[in-house]
Amino acid sequence: MKKFMLIGGGNIGRGETEYETKEIDEEVVRMAEKENPNFLFIGLASSFSDSYYDIVKVIYKNLGCTPAYLKKKNILNNPDIVKNKIESADIIYFGGGDTIKLLDNLREYNMIPLIEKAIERGCVLVGVSAGAIMMCKEGYSDSYKLRGESDSFDFLEGLGFLNISFCPHYEDDSYRKHDLIEDLEKENRMVYALPNNTAMKIIDNSYEIIKSDPSKKVSIVTLKDKKLEEKTIEKGSLK
Repeated sequence: MKKFMLIGGGNIGRGETEYETKEIDEEVVRMAEKENPNFLFIGLASSFSDSYYDIVKVIYKNLGCTPAYLKKKNILNNPDIVKNKIESADIIYFGGGDTIKLLDNLREYNMIPLIEKAIERGCVLVGVSAGAIMMCKEGYSDSYKLRGESDSFDFLEGLGFLNISFCPHYEDDSYRKHDLIEDLEKENRMVYALPNNTAMKIIDNSYEIIKSDPSKKVSIVTLKDKKLEEKTIEKGSLK
């Protein structure tokens, strides 16, 4: 059984701001189906992975997990520890940040085969924004904008653990939603579009939408025969 949680975005409690992904994080732990799951945070998409982990660690420890952490320093100096941590994880959590940076690091440090084996044995893979894009066939990313190489969003090829197109941060008033719709008018595509505080829980080929904010809507956005369609979804099979 393959298990994924793709999170569209949201604040997990940084600084003094509100904790926005509570219901999603609780469901992640339930998916592990263990009393005290081993939780592994992989901080390769962000330049602030230490402070990111400090927050995530508290959240998941309070949910009954035993937290662990992998960052560049660990990976460079301790390949056996990296292997052991991934093999023992019941939940692997990829945070947000720069999609290209995350993908490059996973490839450079030869971590993809270890992650693939984790998926096959039923480990829950969680991705927020860039972390979610990484798991999919492709995703609508701001990496080139973050790097100062472009002023637009672009579809980036992911690792293809899930054969879908994914767009995070699909807020009604966001530039990302506006630009995605403009880009879809040029090319036929079907995109799973998630705003902040929503997630797709995926077991094998079936999905269910999990929301920390009930007012948010998750959509499939499609261009077909030059007609743009936006369909709200709650559960179903991946297309």
